[in-house]
Amino acid sequence: MASVFNPLILRLRAARRLGAFSRALRQGMSTEQARIYSDGVYPPTPDDIAFEQRLRAKEATGIPRQRFPWASTAALLYPIMAAAYIASYRPPPPLLAVVGYGLANLSYLLFIAGVFAGHFRIFHLQKRLHVFLAAVGVLS
Repeated sequence: MASVFNPLILRLRAARRLGAFSRALRQGMSTEQARIYSDGVYPPTPDDIAFEQRLRAKEATGIPRQRFPWASTAALLYPIMAAAYIASYRPPPPLLAVVGYGLANLSYLLFIAGVFAGHFRIFHLQKRLHVFLAAVGVLS
């Protein structure tokens, strides 16, 4: 029976093996020498070899790894702050009004993101049409 922690253990071992490989390269070893050195320090198990093969297969697909979407994350502060502002009114408005106002502002934000950027990556909306559909869905 596979442990729940196997993926974590495999990633930790891969990080250690990569660290040993990088240290060997920095010491002036060739790629083959560095591989032999890292295999000596951290002998690979069959699970390690299978994990490395899966990583190589992912890299071979040519799909670049995307950075964290800081811009769309920061833009989410707009509807959050709008809802917080409405919630600060005295007497306090009903919760439904606060949530509705926040969602309406999120819809406006998604519409503007669709027009100007064509994506909103924090929600994994990569295409302009998807952003517009999300804006309409949030508004309705």
